[in-house]
Amino acid sequence: MTRFYLGLSTSGHDPALALVDETGRLVFAEATERFVQDKRAWGIAPDHVSHLEPALAAVGFEPGRDDIVVATSWTTVKADIPVNVSNAMLPGSDGLWLRGLQAQAQSNAGASLLRLGLVDEKPSVMRFDHHLCHAAAACLQSPMDDAACLVIDGEGEVGAISLFDLSNRSLKRKWRSWGPGSLGTFYAWLTGTCGFDWRLGEEWKVMGLAAFGEVLPDLADTLEAMLLVENGRLQFAAQETVESAQQAATHHGRRSSDPMMQAADLAATGQEVYARLADRILQSVTGETPRNLIVTGGCALNSSYNGTLVGQREFAQVFVPSAPADDGNAVGAAVLAWMKDTGASAFPANDGSPYLGSAPDPRAAAKAIRSAGGCKVTDLPGRSAEEVARRLEEGLIVGVMRGRAEFGPRALGHRSILADPRSPGMKDRINEQVKGREAYRPFAPVVTVDRAEEWFERSQPSPYMSFTLPWRATQRDRVPAVVHEDGTGRVQTVDPAVEPWMSKLVETFGQRTDVPVVLNTSFNVMGKPIIHTIEDALGVLMTSGLDAVLIEDVLIEKAAARP
Repeated sequence: MTRFYLGLSTSGHDPALALVDETGRLVFAEATERFVQDKRAWGIAPDHVSHLEPALAAVGFEPGRDDIVVATSWTTVKADIPVNVSNAMLPGSDGLWLRGLQAQAQSNAGASLLRLGLVDEKPSVMRFDHHLCHAAAACLQSPMDDAACLVIDGEGEVGAISLFDLSNRSLKRKWRSWGPGSLGTFYAWLTGTCGFDWRLGEEWKVMGLAAFGEVLPDLADTLEAMLLVENGRLQFAAQETVESAQQAATHHGRRSSDPMMQAADLAATGQEVYARLADRILQSVTGETPRNLIVTGGCALNSSYNGTLVGQREFAQVFVPSAPADDGNAVGAAVLAWMKDTGASAFPANDGSPYLGSAPDPRAAAKAIRSAGGCKVTDLPGRSAEEVARRLEEGLIVGVMRGRAEFGPRALGHRSILADPRSPGMKDRINEQVKGREAYRPFAPVVTVDRAEEWFERSQPSPYMSFTLPWRATQRDRVPAVVHEDGTGRVQTVDPAVEPWMSKLVETFGQRTDVPVVLNTSFNVMGKPIIHTIEDALGVLMTSGLDAVLIEDVLIEKAAARP
């Protein structure tokens, strides 16, 4: 009999499931939003029956022979904690709504095993501290054995910041913040004031918009006063201070119907304030912990700030996991359950691969290819990277669906849309004709890890697109489609030893064009999660300006596709 450990992200938003085997190896992880194709999957069970069943099959789980342990990413039901819901930055009604969703996810965890007939009664569930799950997931994926691990998010059981010490791959909490005071909540409020919706994960739009604005010094000082930092811990300022700052920000904000650039200065100022506050939190880490730093929690998705940590501080290395937000906590819960059950005190070795999700169904692929009427279908075994590189050089935009899906919010070459970054019009073409999103939003560059220093200042490995770095001034004009307004790019580095196909594509494109950089963006359209099925991929092909889709090594091209 084999034992598997099922970790569930039970926040009520960003649900996900993860599976660890009896050796401690992470064998599967996937966000529920991909499966249901509903952004952030609010209120949906992380062990959704129709999602859990194929996930178990993918790892070789045998009903009747193997058993399963269930774990969640919270120790408690938030609604049971005798703490008042804060109105400090977001409406209290939002807090009550979130608590209700979290309570539902916590109480129903493991119930899907009944529906699948895998248990005779609802299983007992291991429950783990929310910030501990964040830290465990990050430390498991990290290549570091020793580091300071800082968790910054919207809210844990009692606060929004925790500091852990990773020593010989064993984890110990050093301190945590208590009570209200949250950078995640601050950024959610900023997102709403800029005319976007944090419930849809539109914080990305604020980060992108910030590059077009100017920091307003007086407003920055006013907004910074909303949060107090003491020894790394956060507290909201007095309510009148918060309300006064919010009123000041309103004059620079926008409604969703107003022109986008109306909020550019507020976005830039808010991002600056976020950086100031995060810097003050990090001051409590510097000097008393190892020189390596792991940053996780939802705030670790702020790649613009992450880029400022690289090469400018006392930390020798900075690591951010592929899924630092609440979906990643499914991994933390699963590995913590394995450690508790087996008595292991240290995290097992992990190759750091983010490619942990579902793979294309060969039967669905064959059916889709047969029904691809009006398209040219070419089987390219062993040479698909070279052929896609050639088509990118010719000006085609190609969607890629290969191997197992990435775990985390960023497409890393397995569920990506790829294009030529040299064309000044490529950014507008993809935003308008393929993604259907705002024209100002940037795209990511991909470069092999050994050549990243030629293109970026303060270069370091960035396999999960976690860091936004400045382009070298001599290179920017060569790749205008992936250079943001402020001269930066959210880079993905690929290593031939880890990701040979994508590395081969980038190298081939470089040989053909003398520019070893490829444009990468997520394989989706605005408002939808990254594709999950072959039908999703072909749907984007047929309803957008996408020119072709590569499914494993089969290229499906529109007949009308031209350079």
